[in-house]
Amino acid sequence: MPDSPPFGLVLAVKGSTLVVGLERGACAGHSPLLLGELVAAPAGPNLAIGVVHALRQGRRDDDHAIAEVQLVGEIIGRPHSPSFRRGVSIFPVLDAPVHRADHQLSAIVYAPPSAASIRIGTLSNAPGVAAHLLLDALLGKHFAVLGSTGSGKSWTVARLLQALLEICPAAHVLLLDPHGEYAPAFGERAEALDIACLELPYWLMNFEETAAILAPQRDGRGYAEASILKEALLAARLAWAHSNGGINAPITVDSPIPYRLADLVRIIDDAMGALNKPEGTAPYRHLLSRIESLRNDRRYAFLFQSLYMRDNMDQVLGRLLRFPVESRPITVIDLSGVPSEIVDVVVSLLCRMLFEFGLWSERGAATPLLLVCEEAHRYVPATAEAGFEPSRRAIDRIAKEGRKYGIALGLVTQRPAELSPSALSQCGTVVALRMSNERDQAFVRATLPEGSDWLLAALPALGTGEALIMGEGVTLPMRVRIDPLPPGAQPASHTPAFSEAWKRDPGGLDFVRETVRRWREQRR
Repeated sequence: MPDSPPFGLVLAVKGSTLVVGLERGACAGHSPLLLGELVAAPAGPNLAIGVVHALRQGRRDDDHAIAEVQLVGEIIGRPHSPSFRRGVSIFPVLDAPVHRADHQLSAIVYAPPSAASIRIGTLSNAPGVAAHLLLDALLGKHFAVLGSTGSGKSWTVARLLQALLEICPAAHVLLLDPHGEYAPAFGERAEALDIACLELPYWLMNFEETAAILAPQRDGRGYAEASILKEALLAARLAWAHSNGGINAPITVDSPIPYRLADLVRIIDDAMGALNKPEGTAPYRHLLSRIESLRNDRRYAFLFQSLYMRDNMDQVLGRLLRFPVESRPITVIDLSGVPSEIVDVVVSLLCRMLFEFGLWSERGAATPLLLVCEEAHRYVPATAEAGFEPSRRAIDRIAKEGRKYGIALGLVTQRPAELSPSALSQCGTVVALRMSNERDQAFVRATLPEGSDWLLAALPALGTGEALIMGEGVTLPMRVRIDPLPPGAQPASHTPAFSEAWKRDPGGLDFVRETVRRWREQRR
């Protein structure tokens, strides 16, 4: 038992809840009992471990103050080889003394597991006790990092991935970075790709993704253009396959078969020339004009950059998914420079390729992959109308089926209420930082085990870089202070210090000229 005197006695046992009467003066000279505090009570040869989840005063002056304790597990193997296990086999009896858990007891409960684990920080109420995440449970059942702007969300994601890469130097991680902030956090361990060096050949897109770029649905005009594009796209793929010895499989409009844009243009042009009525050529001309415009737009060079079409699908996938790793186990894709009208299409393409790579890999020999999607609510929103349906469908499919094919998913968002409930419900581990919005808190409430309402109550009061972690990846729900990141290994997400920056006049137009140059050249 802990060395400190008991703070109360068991008055009642209700299922897995203990009602504890607080002894008057038992905490004199000590800090008051707090919600979420770890406590212990003897239970036969074992020690029952619980968490304080409610405190209230007695109804009369001479009544005891009451603490309600949710039992979460027990210490077994005392005194020589004590260890913690979930669940309670023997319950404390009435009038059993209840003690606050000391540092030694907390260390046993939160001891590093024998299975592979990563350190994420320290317990908020016991700074000397490290907080660990079970690696296989964290990745095998997906995870989510939720928190308001300024709560330390990017910091937490960077620390989690850094800890993962420290023990898994041959990992295969793909991080979608919409704001271009994560590459500095990983340095030489990351393959950092932005719009200037990203290569995603246009022919990798399926019909839905291609139509979203070449025949967008607007003014009711896109339907006719999409129909024309679908027939031409299939014909262009068949033409390439025929000229390159054929493909030993049926070819569809969605097959990842290369095709030449020149062939696509020629097929559309021939179809337009075969029309009997000139007034019906409008959708053909619009489609041809759109193709020509995009080919000449530098912002789309990562899609249409090659003058000579080549089948390099294996090289593209190898670079994105790190085959071979070559000491760079994580690919950070900076989406900040991608034209806003096609960001969703690019995300859809990347997520769909990742899933299909896992799907078609040889069973039993496939290498596990991890997709981390920052600002996930933008790509997998709660309603289909709020985003691009193919990207929503691709991420939802990874959430529901990815673990069958060795694909782990990490969803990161500041707006969990706007995230797809079906995708979030698949996340076995939740890292929740400060949140004050009631709708967002309701999503976290659904992930909490029974009797953990005290965790939800703590959400608005969490400090920056402090998180509640619950689910499959932790022994018990816990309040954690995330380990600090060393200089040079932090995400570039610092809020500018207005009070300092506005004290000095930058002077001249040099800064403006440099910004205009980068803007025009589309280079950061």
